[in-house]
Amino acid sequence: MPALFGKKYTQDQLLRRVGHLSQIGGVNFITRENGNGGGVRWLQFRTGTGFSFDVSLDRGMDVGFCDYRGYSLAWIPPTDFKGPWYFDQTDGFGWLRTAMGGLLNTCGLVHIGNPEETDVNQYRFPAIQKEMYGVHDRAAVTPARLIHAGERWEDEQCFLEATGEITQARIYGENLRMVREYQVVLGESRFIIRDTVGNIGYAPTRHQLLYHLNFGFPFVDNNSELVVPLSPDEPVVALAGDLKNGQSFNRFTNPQDDWQFLVYRLSMKADQVESVPVAIINPDMKMGIYLIYHQNQFPVFLMTRLMSPGNYMVCLEPCTNKFGGAQMDADQSRVYLQPGQFRTYETEIGVLENENQISTFLNRVKRIQNRQ
Repeated sequence: MPALFGKKYTQDQLLRRVGHLSQIGGVNFITRENGNGGGVRWLQFRTGTGFSFDVSLDRGMDVGFCDYRGYSLAWIPPTDFKGPWYFDQTDGFGWLRTAMGGLLNTCGLVHIGNPEETDVNQYRFPAIQKEMYGVHDRAAVTPARLIHAGERWEDEQCFLEATGEITQARIYGENLRMVREYQVVLGESRFIIRDTVGNIGYAPTRHQLLYHLNFGFPFVDNNSELVVPLSPDEPVVALAGDLKNGQSFNRFTNPQDDWQFLVYRLSMKADQVESVPVAIINPDMKMGIYLIYHQNQFPVFLMTRLMSPGNYMVCLEPCTNKFGGAQMDADQSRVYLQPGQFRTYETEIGVLENENQISTFLNRVKRIQNRQ
């Protein structure tokens, strides 16, 4: 078992010292009771290290609040965490009024990117030849069916877990199901998210997935830096906006009134098992936040850099494909799930708690960059 409060304990030694495991950590069911998030159900994970995060059962099992010892990892939007029943896709951008914000927004399961019309003839319904998908689709505003949540001991380790399923379906349309699992070890400041997306219908179905990871202040601040194992074979591509005054894409600034929306595509190198480590380091705090994803699962990586007041965050976005049907056709990245076909995605998110952990992480990135 990892150390708790500077010391390692067996299960028996730990449980002798508390009245209930929740004194240290665990998974707790909560429901918000006020404002436009009233009625939204959450699972609250506490790991015993000061690391905690909330998973919304009614918002695609995405992560809202996430904190480490009082420091927020997540950017919280001005819309707060609305109930999914407020979702309105009238103009194609309703996602920005309801789903956006918190540590993690799931984008997909059929479409990612800006609103786009696509052919749906494979569903053989003459009344609907094409369908318009709004920005980033519906997964983040789809309630989950909870299968399991709680604590489990194994080999002197206490695992905090939750499993649920999100179904995106329509009569004469797609029938995709995502089984989402969270796993945390008591005494660690990180979590694993594992998604298995399957086509449980009987027609080939387009599939796209993007993790919208919204990191904010205080980890994102003046002089904070993005650390990634960039590939030397492809340059960083600016998809929206341009940096001013010679600023670097990977170093962040104070909020600026005249800031514009910036999006970059980064070409990454992976290690021998296809893992890609990415971090935002705050040198003043001597801490960082990180994610580790798999390039064979998410071959495209985007970064949205917002340095404007209120919308002050860095969004890291591993995804299955580039945006736009024409682009996917050009590079042959369009994905269809055949009936009965499944795909699994596993990602780790956590805190670099001190300078030693930061140094170890930076060395890992350096080894990948130097890998032939």
